[in-house]
Amino acid sequence: MKLYEYEGKELFKQVGIPVPRGIVTDKPIKWEGKAVVKSQLLEGGRGKRGLVRVTDNVEETIKELMSLGINKFLVEEFIPHEKEIYLSALIDRDSAEPIIVASPEGGIDIESSKNVRIFQIPIERGVRSYDVIKIEKYLNVKGLEPVIKGLYKLVTEYDAELAEINPLAITIDGRIYALDSKVILEDNALFKHQDIIEKIGRSPSKEAYVELDGDIGIIGNGAGLTMATMDMVKLMGGNPADFYDVGGGADREKVKEAILKIGSNSKVRKIIMNIYGGITRCDEVALGIIEAYDKVKKPIYVRLVGTNEEAGRKILQEKGIPYYTDALSCIGDALRS
Repeated sequence: MKLYEYEGKELFKQVGIPVPRGIVTDKPIKWEGKAVVKSQLLEGGRGKRGLVRVTDNVEETIKELMSLGINKFLVEEFIPHEKEIYLSALIDRDSAEPIIVASPEGGIDIESSKNVRIFQIPIERGVRSYDVIKIEKYLNVKGLEPVIKGLYKLVTEYDAELAEINPLAITIDGRIYALDSKVILEDNALFKHQDIIEKIGRSPSKEAYVELDGDIGIIGNGAGLTMATMDMVKLMGGNPADFYDVGGGADREKVKEAILKIGSNSKVRKIIMNIYGGITRCDEVALGIIEAYDKVKKPIYVRLVGTNEEAGRKILQEKGIPYYTDALSCIGDALRS
């Protein structure tokens, strides 16, 4: 489950990561002094698209953004600062151990930065003082211990697939603030964290769909897998039309609903599905696909592995729908066709 920025910052506060003073609103409000108005969307690139604005008139800025169809905002105090860095924590897929990713070049152009370093921190020992010192020396910033330990805790104790701050701001007097948050929680572990679900006020399946500007429909189960699929499509030259996470345990009706919704978008030329069946059954997914297939009348490419995968593939094969066991082949064939 991918969290909105304001939800991620609620978790940041729980683990001791400093964030600016702010308020969430769905209507224009009055605010004294300079502030940052941040559109709350489950997608990146908001700054480049003009959806994050520094302003002296919060009320008018929100009105202007609402005219674009945006209906939720995080308004925060403006934090003057002299430096921005990048920090994140996640589980390394090869070692299955937590890692801290750091760069002295935070901000909207982090993806093009070559100054990125990975710090391995084995889960059996946790974050030690010398880990913090190594990271601080690399970034040339002091006082990062609560931030590093907080990100690490989100991954190891809160079951976050990713906990990212970009940028982490350092003020002229050395104070540190997380100006943004990107947190993705593991869907299959949410049952252990009902307190988090209650605190952020939404269910795992809500707000699973975000429409984008491209022409390739994307469906996955799990926010992390869906985001990774979008990234692969972009890297291979495609342009995603959406983010659609059907969630863990999706049945045929939920899959059918997702395909019909995406297929109704006139911009979408084809649909890529990336499904890894754990509690999600591949045969249920396949049944949902074939029930929607004739109605959308658009090519569907399916990577389908996991629980009951053989039964699922047989169902798709009988309908003539392309299926794959690896995502790269699935995406490659979809983009080339």
